[in-house]
Amino acid sequence: MHHRLTDIFQYLVDLTTVIVLGLPILFREIFSLIFPRTPKEVSGQLALITGGGNGLGREIALQLAGKGCNVIVVDVDLKSAEDTCVVLRKLNVKAHAYRVDVSSYEEVQSLATAVYKDFGPVDLLINNAGLIQFKFLEGNTTEDVHRMIDVNVKSHIWTTKVFLERMIERKRGHIVGISSMSGMFAFPWAVVYSTSKFAVNGFMAAMREQLRLQGHSEYIRTTTVCPYYIATRKDIVDFLQKPRFQLLTTEHAARVITKGILRNETMIALPRFFDLGVKFMQLFPVKVQQLVRDYMIREYELNQVQ
Repeated sequence: MHHRLTDIFQYLVDLTTVIVLGLPILFREIFSLIFPRTPKEVSGQLALITGGGNGLGREIALQLAGKGCNVIVVDVDLKSAEDTCVVLRKLNVKAHAYRVDVSSYEEVQSLATAVYKDFGPVDLLINNAGLIQFKFLEGNTTEDVHRMIDVNVKSHIWTTKVFLERMIERKRGHIVGISSMSGMFAFPWAVVYSTSKFAVNGFMAAMREQLRLQGHSEYIRTTTVCPYYIATRKDIVDFLQKPRFQLLTTEHAARVITKGILRNETMIALPRFFDLGVKFMQLFPVKVQQLVRDYMIREYELNQVQ
């Protein structure tokens, strides 16, 4: 009994300490939402974007180039990557394309060697490459699963592992993981994809804490991006024939994401209210959450369309 009372007392002391120390931080965060931080300067720095030849990656590259940032475009589609670089150079920045399968650790290692030799260290690493398939679990082949996990999850680990060491040496860097709202709110129509995005969120959260514990978090930033579905490909638009919320455009998403990155935001949700909405919903029992899915998200309507 004595030990239990001691534990309870210690818990109350710790809780009180956390509240006292946490309130000023909470107020600062609320203040920053109303009055956003001044964007950092990236002119002359080097950004590396995986999956940068098309879609969201390409638009983020254009946004950063507009800020004077030099860009390395990494993609398995070399022609699209090179075409993107042609447009980027018109913005008076350096741009170079590399064909890399980012699911391969050996290819990512070779990429880092080439980039360091040709351009120097990377200041901003944006892990954007990803695959999506709208299938229930039983519809995925083993090859589908391996490929999606390799590209959507392992690529984040490989690129971060390869480029982080130089960032720590230089005491400068920013790692961005492009995840999805499906990494916060389970999407039953794409089970393996949703699983991979939950993994990305977990990886980014763990990396953030690792950098903090190691004393690097003041000069190496992390940002996790969780957008709603973006109209980047025809298969996405075709599948979501009756989306509950309007699909995001790549231009709008890239603009909001880039602003958030330059403000060193830890989490960027698109639309902004989704992050708070998902966290609030998770406070309720599963049965209540399922009512939200049925009557607000209306997933059953999507099931009737398929």
